[in-house]
Amino acid sequence: MFIPLRVYIPFVIPFLQLAYSTKPDCHPDERYVSLYECSHVYKTAWSWTLMREYDIDVWRRDRRICCPPPGNRIPSTDICGQSPLVPRIVGGSDARPHEFPWMAMLLYLNRSSLEILPLCAGSLINNRYVVTSAHCVVGVPDDLSLKNVRLGEHDITNNPAYDPKCRNQASRCALPNLEVGVEEIIVHGRFNSSFLGRIQNDIALLRLKMPVRYSTGIQPICLQNPDPFTKSRFEVAGWGITNNGSFSRVLQRGVIREKELRVCAGRIRFLDFNVHSQICAGGDGGVDTCSGDSGGPLMATVGRMDNTRIYLAGITSYGSQKCGAIGFPGVYTKTSAFLGWIRGLLRP
Repeated sequence: MFIPLRVYIPFVIPFLQLAYSTKPDCHPDERYVSLYECSHVYKTAWSWTLMREYDIDVWRRDRRICCPPPGNRIPSTDICGQSPLVPRIVGGSDARPHEFPWMAMLLYLNRSSLEILPLCAGSLINNRYVVTSAHCVVGVPDDLSLKNVRLGEHDITNNPAYDPKCRNQASRCALPNLEVGVEEIIVHGRFNSSFLGRIQNDIALLRLKMPVRYSTGIQPICLQNPDPFTKSRFEVAGWGITNNGSFSRVLQRGVIREKELRVCAGRIRFLDFNVHSQICAGGDGGVDTCSGDSGGPLMATVGRMDNTRIYLAGITSYGSQKCGAIGFPGVYTKTSAFLGWIRGLLRP
């Protein structure tokens, strides 16, 4: 009576082995290797988020994963700065899902009310680091602390994972977002934010608690452009305050133009504008970055047609108290002036 059992077991085991050994779809810059060969993932503090992202099964003997590059590498243009081919609209408008997949929302814990508040933004530059403004992490109120970074966000009131319209593909939706804790905050050593002005070196790096995997909704922005930006046209994006005075629930985007030095020197001379480390842009009215957009990207598109890449030209720093006021441009930290600082701090 035990003969059938002895006959079928050899067929069951190869089937299970085949099911578990199927190679998943790895990203072009990932390697399919044993978990233990991918030390920067294996040595990361394990969490359900990490196990889900890398499909780690604790019961599986052969734990193989799609291993990303270590966190001290800057992605090449084969990976970074890729945005869907969508029409570029002049003026503020809702961004399309995944139009800027490097956008990062900084989430703060209010220790008094226990609320989670999205108060700043940032840009993903590789699978482990987000760049933002120093003033987003220095000098914040005592009852606030930076808790997490949310990637792949589009509409803060709607998580597609729980929306039946999205699950049934009845409407255009973004993919579910990913929230990752912040392991380390690195502020530029010469950051100055005195009340009387001289806001300089307004840049910080956030090291995430785990390396994230790239997807349609989560990708890095390019950092280093071999040629200086010759165009004065930039794009900005964020969930900050809009014309109606409230924070936007949907990611907003707009186009602004760089201003001549004489314009900036006249409007913001009391803040000691530095042409070598800052960019002055906007002030035409209607489109501007505002409260809540701090730390977000000033983006430059390089290339033509389907061979374009988007670079992080600047980081939203400060501007007029009346956002969008005609004649009052905003100031952005010039990323190219800090590339050496960024590269020198990246760790695997």
